[in-house]
Amino acid sequence: MQQTDCIGIDIGYGFTKTYRSGDKKMFPTAVTLMAKDPTFSDLSPIAINGHRFLVGKEAEREGGTTDTCQSGFVPSDAWLAILGHCLRINNFVRGEIVLGVPPGKYSREYSGEILDAIRASDIRINGEPYRINGSVRIIPQGAGIFFRYVKDNQDGLRKNVTVIDVGHHTVDMTFFAEGKYVESATETQEIGVWLLLDAIAKAFCRENRFPIGLKAALDILRDGQITYLGTPCTIDVREEVDRYTRQISSVINRYIEKLPVQPDLGIMGGGGAVIKDLVSKHNLLVVNEPAMANAIGYWYYGSNGK
Repeated sequence: MQQTDCIGIDIGYGFTKTYRSGDKKMFPTAVTLMAKDPTFSDLSPIAINGHRFLVGKEAEREGGTTDTCQSGFVPSDAWLAILGHCLRINNFVRGEIVLGVPPGKYSREYSGEILDAIRASDIRINGEPYRINGSVRIIPQGAGIFFRYVKDNQDGLRKNVTVIDVGHHTVDMTFFAEGKYVESATETQEIGVWLLLDAIAKAFCRENRFPIGLKAALDILRDGQITYLGTPCTIDVREEVDRYTRQISSVINRYIEKLPVQPDLGIMGGGGAVIKDLVSKHNLLVVNEPAMANAIGYWYYGSNGK
């Protein structure tokens, strides 16, 4: 019996990740409405319900991107354009699609709204109508990290596991008791890595007298410097990292204290170089490929009929 093709799609506030049988892709979660036909540049829009959108790096170059943090972003036409781009770059035509939504928003009703929007919308890729042939499943973000861990460690299905998902905009915390998702033990806090990047950008501006964006701040967090007009600019951001780490540590402590059952294990995934500083403070285990963990876990969940 041939196995059904499956793709895991993690549409995050900062980056979108896809995973399909070992093939990993990542692009900025940026989307903008295409106002007019290109005159010189070569663009590849995706049409949603008659409106053309640019996605990823094309959207970043054009500017005027949609605020992905607004409450109505999912399942707007702009969000559907990102979903369509995921399918396009993977040449995904038929099979199982597994998506995630923040655990604080996850519900049967909300999942139904998303599925209805996907199926009712007119999605056109390269000018051709695109119909999603197969099932679409929606699970809580963070659950992907749990299934990413289970993919390598089947004993996770017999343990009580806390999952900490450090994202760009939010930190999502979920709990699995012997493989079962505990819906009452979920929490989302808007203290994602963007807070640290914003603090780094402000510190850099104070010291160097010119502003930078969050992407440049991320380069500083990773490398300790950026190059501006050919000149290397360095800055020590240990104070900003320590302040942010203490803030997240406090949130994690409170969350674990409120859990109905003491966890056997704490696992962490998501993005940001801050993860390594949180691990030692809470004895957390970072899953393999933490930035891709949700997408891989979604794929594993769909591929194994969970």
